[in-house]
Amino acid sequence: MMYAKMLKNGIQDADLSLAQICRRLSRKGVILDKAILSKLQNGKLAPARDEINVALADILGIDSKKFRIAAVKETLSGELLQLIKDDLLSDVS
Repeated sequence: MMYAKMLKNGIQDADLSLAQICRRLSRKGVILDKAILSKLQNGKLAPARDEINVALADILGIDSKKFRIAAVKETLSGELLQLIKDDLLSDVS
């Protein structure tokens, strides 16, 4: 649940309310309800789609790469992640 922890910490560090974050997301063309944002930060929902994560990382000052990777790790099955890793390693060889 690294994604939720990163999101929660980012929200606390940014010292923004959920409503403020949602308004800033809206200005970026990303619509997200504060109830959904609350569930995301508390780990009650699977990580958001990448478009939302990119915008959240920007607004909250979270490392975008690490945040997006945490989301994917929690979204994809372990088997699929291993296939991707294996494929990346075979491309290097």
